[in-house]
Amino acid sequence: MGNGLDDLLGDAKKKGSEIWTNIKSAGKDKLKNGIQNLNDALPEIEEAGFILVRLDVDIALLPRLFARFKQVNLISKEERAAILLKTKKNKFLNFILIGLFKAADIKNEISIDKINLEEIELEIGLTPSAKLIFRREERLSLMERKVEVIDPSTLELDE
Repeated sequence: MGNGLDDLLGDAKKKGSEIWTNIKSAGKDKLKNGIQNLNDALPEIEEAGFILVRLDVDIALLPRLFARFKQVNLISKEERAAILLKTKKNKFLNFILIGLFKAADIKNEISIDKINLEEIELEIGLTPSAKLIFRREERLSLMERKVEVIDPSTLELDE
């Protein structure tokens, strides 16, 4: 009786290992495809007035991409409609463009004193979402200020 149970447990472990390997492989493939799709979509995203400024990759059982965009050009509603019509068959790209356009529109509805919409982060995964990133302009400029670099060879040392 113990032998049958050991065989059953061994079979279950083997099957579980096979399933886990398949899940990991599928997740890796989805990540690669997502990154490639995003890369292929960059020209149309730039045509829509946005640039990709950062890409974070979440490697997990359910992999996700976090793509951050900055709006660099405003385009008309007609130009938006034309781009969406042109990219309608590419669901991945269409999802990104719709998310970016909706997020950019929301910025006109939100007014926070001296805080500007700086970036839009799209989560591309099982449950897609958009995050609006607002920052105070003066704080941003403080962070970007260059620090003077001192050449150590110019220092005089007391001996």
